Amino acid sequence: MTSHFSLRSPLPSSGATLQDTVSAWWTALEGHVASEHAQMHEGQRGAWQGCLASHRWQDAVWMRQRRREDPLLYPLSIYRLDPHAWRHDTAGNPLGWEALASRLVPYAADLGFTHVEVRHVAEADAGVAFARFVEACHVGGLGVIVEWPLAFPQADLDAPTSLALAHDWLELLHIDGLRLKPASPESDGAALGRFMDALVAQVPDVLLFVDDHDADAAPVAARALALNTHWSRATQAYLSEPPEVRGHHHHRLVEGLASAFESHFVLPLIDEQSDDGDATWLGRMAGDTWQRFANLRAGLGFMWAHPGKKLVGMGTEFAHGQGWRPAGELDWSLLDDPCHAGMLRLVADLNRLYGNEPALHYFDCQPEGFAWVVGDDSANSVIAFLRYGPEGTAPLLAIANFTPHVLSGYRLGVPALGTWYEVLNTDSTFYGGSNVGNAHGVRAQLSPSHGYPASLELTLPPLATLLLRQGDWPA
Repeated sequence: MTSHFSLRSPLPSSGATLQDTVSAWWTALEGHVASEHAQMHEGQRGAWQGCLASHRWQDAVWMRQRRREDPLLYPLSIYRLDPHAWRHDTAGNPLGWEALASRLVPYAADLGFTHVEVRHVAEADAGVAFARFVEACHVGGLGVIVEWPLAFPQADLDAPTSLALAHDWLELLHIDGLRLKPASPESDGAALGRFMDALVAQVPDVLLFVDDHDADAAPVAARALALNTHWSRATQAYLSEPPEVRGHHHHRLVEGLASAFESHFVLPLIDEQSDDGDATWLGRMAGDTWQRFANLRAGLGFMWAHPGKKLVGMGTEFAHGQGWRPAGELDWSLLDDPCHAGMLRLVADLNRLYGNEPALHYFDCQPEGFAWVVGDDSANSVIAFLRYGPEGTAPLLAIANFTPHVLSGYRLGVPALGTWYEVLNTDSTFYGGSNVGNAHGVRAQLSPSHGYPASLELTLPPLATLLLRQGDWPA
């Protein structure tokens, strides 16, 4: 029997989450036939359209831009949040959609994110209030992605009905993308691929996200990307090792870069729901307090320099230090601490640089935008590579030093002479670092190195990532 998808139309009828709805439908399917579901969907769809009839969308500029842009060539930086656990009102209750938009949109936009991913949206939320939330995001320059669980019931539910259910969310609520979550790891990957192909055919400008183990199912030519959770686990494991033994684990970073173009990847850096502080990125960093923050800053810099789109979970942007709790909110008082505030400034500057420098985003998913400089210096735990944009744009040199020692006179090959200037240094005091670096720029020498005709002699700060730009290019 063929596997099909069962997706719930987002009508405001109950407080159940989408996952609850999918599970309920899966059980109900055993005693129903496809035609009954199709008839029910048509009736519900008409009712839902009626409840949105009073809303006049004001996001036409965003929607036109969305249809024109190829997300693989543009910066894509996503902020993931649970709206019930992000921030509460003075009475201790989660913010409603209007209040959430008034807080979230300026916050995420000021940090330079291009999209927000909203988790655990209840079907009761999908009315005019949620439509206005989406509209506020669009007017503020943010796309909206919704977590969308999928089920693969063994029942004769016709594919057009399933597609129509997903189509409603995208078209009637102006949602920009869906994160597709199979209901179980054993779900049919081939069915996922067929569903994605059909949905992209109906809504060509939709963004679709899957986990990396489902990457083979994603239509390569479409606006489909895979969350590279393997990269995330490998990088976190590397940074949790004491610096003196990292040389034995250097391959984790090298392999991540070597496989960066096997799919259209998004690099996720997420603190998940947890009551255990060690479950966070900051909690798992090696070393004392200063080193843990420095490790995380270096890891963030490495992530933004690395090929692939970006995704940050709520709280990670300021090193929350403990997993978020569904009944609570993020500890915003941490931003009174210079280390946490510095992390937030770093994320904002990384996003700004990511958007302004074509070398960091244009070839995120193509090998033409990447070239090795140093990948084998496990003794010093140094990684260095070049990122390239389209013709006529400046290349960037990325260097990460994952030891707690200053490395002076470190020579690296570069493709051009002239002065190379730091455009980002995660060790800056502005972010909470020790301010070691190459502040006035470094002039390239006509001394070949690492296969390049010129080279730089640099000072590499401890536990830090540098990004340098050749100064002859227009800013």
